[in-house]
Amino acid sequence: MLTLGGALGRPAHVSDRATQAQAAAPVPTAPNKLLGQRIMVGFAGTRAPGWLLRAAKSGQVGSVILYAANIVTRSQTLALTNQLQRWARAGGNPKLLIAVDQEGGQVKRLPNGPPTLSPPQMAATQRVSVAGAQGRATATYLKRWGINLDLAPVSDVPTFRGAFIWREGRAFSFNAVTVARFASAFAFGLQARGVAATAKPFPGVGSAATDTDYKRQELRPSAAQRAAALEPYERMIPRGLDAVMLSTAGFPAYDHSGTPAALSRRIGQNLLRGKLKFPGVTITDALRTLTGYNERIAGVLAATAGADILLYTDSAPGELTALGDALRAGKITTASADASYQRIMALKTKLGLG
Repeated sequence: MLTLGGALGRPAHVSDRATQAQAAAPVPTAPNKLLGQRIMVGFAGTRAPGWLLRAAKSGQVGSVILYAANIVTRSQTLALTNQLQRWARAGGNPKLLIAVDQEGGQVKRLPNGPPTLSPPQMAATQRVSVAGAQGRATATYLKRWGINLDLAPVSDVPTFRGAFIWREGRAFSFNAVTVARFASAFAFGLQARGVAATAKPFPGVGSAATDTDYKRQELRPSAAQRAAALEPYERMIPRGLDAVMLSTAGFPAYDHSGTPAALSRRIGQNLLRGKLKFPGVTITDALRTLTGYNERIAGVLAATAGADILLYTDSAPGELTALGDALRAGKITTASADASYQRIMALKTKLGLG
């Protein structure tokens, strides 16, 4: 990764809904540290590669995602996560957000840990308390492995039995009220035990027959289906949901251009932050070519649209430089860059990572 270098003038503090209740964190003057907090990367293997340690120390990466291939044993994973945090701290940076997909059912990066029930199984108990207990147990387990961010719960409302999110056993129910109740319980169970929850994928892929990770899609749910898809978010946001993941599918009903939600200001800002009044951290789904762009361009477009954390499944080569160029050119405004930084720092502070 390349250091951007240089300094841009900006106010020391930013007024933003996410930080009105607390003092704002000082904003870095170095663009690489300001923008680096927005980058989440993945890597191969079970040990932190040198480039990642150096990026953590220099503040050019703010978050790391772990996949099953990165995880073998608790001692190995804890050594990995502790090392990453030491290097981040050695550079005078906040600790890293370290994320996994620990949904339950077939999507569990730590297969032997909780949740012990899949989302449909939780809902089948008809006891919301079960989902809360599963969330709390999952958070306790993840923290023992050095993980502080769960990219869960799936908050989708499937619109038909062929929806991939239902076929894969990842959705709680076909009923929006049930999804809202159980996803909310799981999310706040996580948060009650100090792990950030991420409702996903916004604004809902319940009408997709094919996994949006593998096929570029424009989804056209009906007005009633769109309203149902938003219901879980309407329940969780007022209660203090930490994060929302933005889908890479397009939704012409919200953005007639068909731009993927993760890259769409109309969806991420007008709908999620404007209509639903979400003040927390937004995270893109993986920025691959499924967005219609290469990773560098997709990252700039997502940041320009206001997404806070940009998820790359690799080392994000050149992405930080591209973001810096966009900031200098005014494509990404200093006000929006500072606001994203503040939201990320507010979450890190809440988790004890600041």
